[in-house]
Amino acid sequence: MSTPKEERSLDATWTLLEEKLEGLSTRYRDLTSENARLKGAVVELSAERDRLKHEVADARELMARQEEYSAKSSRYEAEREEVRARIERLLKTLEAVETPLEA
Repeated sequence: MSTPKEERSLDATWTLLEEKLEGLSTRYRDLTSENARLKGAVVELSAERDRLKHEVADARELMARQEEYSAKSSRYEAEREEVRARIERLLKTLEAVETPLEA
């Protein structure tokens, strides 16, 4: 048989173990909750990352089209200047031809 002192010591040990177990259980629940919250944040951040990747891809595509349009615009401007210069030469030629006939 155990003595009253041993019983109190055993009761104190059980109480201490129960308190420790309750503390660990509480901590486990807190960590589980925090883990769930973090997983949700990861999902949200992954979705945001994917959205931003698509935006970057769209922006790159737009930039490529703008560069293409800029190059076409430059070519058209050069062609326009060439046509203008040719028209001016033709007008000068016509003026030169008309002047002797009038004189």
